[in-house]
Amino acid sequence: MKRLICFLCAVMLWSPSQSGAQLETPNEAGVSLGHFHTIVRDVDAAKRFWTTLGGRAMKIDETDVIKFPGVFIFLTKGSPSAGSYGSVVNHVGFLVPNDEEAIANWKAAGVIAERVPSAYVPEVRIGWAYTPDDLKVRINREQTMTTSIGSPLVMLWVAKSSVPDVQAWYVKNFGAKAGDPINNGVRIANIPPLRLNVVSSAEDPISRTPAAVGLVHGAPADQATMDKLAKTNLSLPTKGRALDHIGFEVRNLEAFCRKLEASGVKFSQPYSKSRHRSFASAEFTDPWGTSVELTEGLSRF
Repeated sequence: MKRLICFLCAVMLWSPSQSGAQLETPNEAGVSLGHFHTIVRDVDAAKRFWTTLGGRAMKIDETDVIKFPGVFIFLTKGSPSAGSYGSVVNHVGFLVPNDEEAIANWKAAGVIAERVPSAYVPEVRIGWAYTPDDLKVRINREQTMTTSIGSPLVMLWVAKSSVPDVQAWYVKNFGAKAGDPINNGVRIANIPPLRLNVVSSAEDPISRTPAAVGLVHGAPADQATMDKLAKTNLSLPTKGRALDHIGFEVRNLEAFCRKLEASGVKFSQPYSKSRHRSFASAEFTDPWGTSVELTEGLSRF
């Protein structure tokens, strides 16, 4: 009886974000979110960051991976060309039950994080956590959540004229659905459990202010950073940056790749079952510069 009571107590105290839940059930097209693939200078520092946020460290084919509900974070050692700000994937994000409390706890644990008024909607406060390689991670509150962290976000920044095209492209090719309008853009729904937003914030003058950039190497963006950003469209390709690419898990991947090729997608890495030991994959870059890896097999981890 004593052992049973101890076991039940351990189960109750086990954080849901550590439960090892698998990837979400795919949509009608066989697609769900799979992973975010990052390039990191210091693997151990990156692991400390993501596990402090609530992920669980693991290995997939000798690669360090952090597992969150509905998404894996792959960590590849290297020298990223830049953080996420200024690229077409401006930031990723998660929901937590209490953002204020989470940010305070993470800061106490050594994570670079802040909770500040939005540069775009000042009356709204937004939490941000920054990886050691300057990948911005947005943190918003959702009190109804049953896990300590989850509901991954990808925020795409493109030209205003491209917003409807991006939405239509993912609807056509990934089984997504047109979501509701949001500030400066639209949602792309029905790729479980991803919150995929596409906005024209890159064209907003506010986006070229230090407040919008946030922290770089733990400090407000300096003039050299702002001068460099001023020479770009704030929608540069993701390849080689701290967030190198995003990944989707696809059922019947080989047939899915043939369908994409027929629609005009050019693969930089064609479908292969042997590139990785434990899962099939293919890679391409979408028309707006987001590098994408498609996988089949990650859902079993």
